[in-house]
Amino acid sequence: MGGVSVLGSTQQIRDALGRVADIGRDPSRVLSALGAGVVRHTQWRIEAGVDPHGKRWDSYAPLNPIYATTKVGSGILMGRGGMGSGLAGSITSAVEGNTLVWGSKKIYSRIHQLGGIIQPKNKRWLSFEMGGALWHVDSVEIPARPYLGFTDQDRTFLVEELEDYLSRAVRG
Repeated sequence: MGGVSVLGSTQQIRDALGRVADIGRDPSRVLSALGAGVVRHTQWRIEAGVDPHGKRWDSYAPLNPIYATTKVGSGILMGRGGMGSGLAGSITSAVEGNTLVWGSKKIYSRIHQLGGIIQPKNKRWLSFEMGGALWHVDSVEIPARPYLGFTDQDRTFLVEELEDYLSRAVRG
């Protein structure tokens, strides 16, 4: 029966395996680093006005024409300051246990992801100004503009980053 004999110290190999094992025991540092890339990819999709599958948001439903004439900001879900404001600027990531999560805590983030109907809670109408006029309506439908999702591009990025991270751990 054949085998392999190693002569000399195996300490470097054990150290490298230990560093890789440490990542598995506590992946929070690597997940935090990966989160920054997923946030950037999400912001790029918002800037491009596309969902995680590459479908343009205006193909779901165009902006209300009156709103479009008075909108502040350079694109859908982009605020006055561009990427740094509005929903795009609010995207963050966090590590919860062994899980990477990302999204926005803005109060309107969910309705833009999923779409829905906004109705008054305590009043007869929703009242708002748009296009220089005051509007009183029973409800407003917000079309879905999905911005959160895990794409093939995200997957490729994460695998490449993880391979690089593990390679650095092995090298020490």
